[in-house]
Amino acid sequence: MKTLKKILVTCFYLAFTLAVCTAGFLLPSILNDYQDRQIFAKIEHTAMEPPELTYSSSLFDTLHLLSQEHYFVNYPSTGSKRTSEEACAKSLEFIESLDAYGFQLSEPIAAANCSATLQLAIVSVDSPYPNIIQDVSSAVDTEDAKKQAADTASDITTAVVWKCSIYYESGYWINLWLDDKSGKAVACSMFTDQIYALIHYGSKQQLDSFASTAANFLEDYYELPATLLEQSVIHSTYPLFDKGGNVMEASYIIQLKEEDGNLIQIPLQLSQDCMILNN
Repeated sequence: MKTLKKILVTCFYLAFTLAVCTAGFLLPSILNDYQDRQIFAKIEHTAMEPPELTYSSSLFDTLHLLSQEHYFVNYPSTGSKRTSEEACAKSLEFIESLDAYGFQLSEPIAAANCSATLQLAIVSVDSPYPNIIQDVSSAVDTEDAKKQAADTASDITTAVVWKCSIYYESGYWINLWLDDKSGKAVACSMFTDQIYALIHYGSKQQLDSFASTAANFLEDYYELPATLLEQSVIHSTYPLFDKGGNVMEASYIIQLKEEDGNLIQIPLQLSQDCMILNN
């Protein structure tokens, strides 16, 4: 019995000593955590709410949005009632209409390979809405018109679009963005033999004529009056590895006028061996 009692007393002292050591080791950490929680509770915290996304409800809303600073993210295909096959068919119809209007594409449409991806176009946070203005004939000045239009346009922050990429065996390509609701093209970039020849061997008059044809096409395509504005001076650059010619560059604005008097300014760039429209 005495031996058992000694063993129990020894175990008790060992357990007590271990508990005291553990408490001494953990106590500073516990006190620091407690102090941190007390300090954190006294700090005012701003509520972080996710930004509210406002989706485009019309073709012209999407055109407005893409004429501003924006970026694209992939969007679930379930967000559209269309299929990728339908989007590709719409894009090929658009190319056929271009071809019929005088744009010389590289190869027959049957030779093209098309793929489509659903995307969400989102206005950049710092976008100043530079390309959306009101009809200045009824405004006091241009700055007031821009401010009024920016207030209206700032409500639309996103648009669902299909990106359709079309490739030819020759290496030429066309990228189209289609408005999901209407199926109409709202932006494009294309590299074709016609544009390559125009930029490398064309003249200012030929570039102006090409841009004018593009404006006429958009006027018929969107059924809105269009005006072509030259945005920057056309200049020539001499490529480092191209001794045979020069490269022309030009920027234009195709201005569409809606029925309510609002103007949609669509940028058109002819440079870098391709045509970029509203993108």
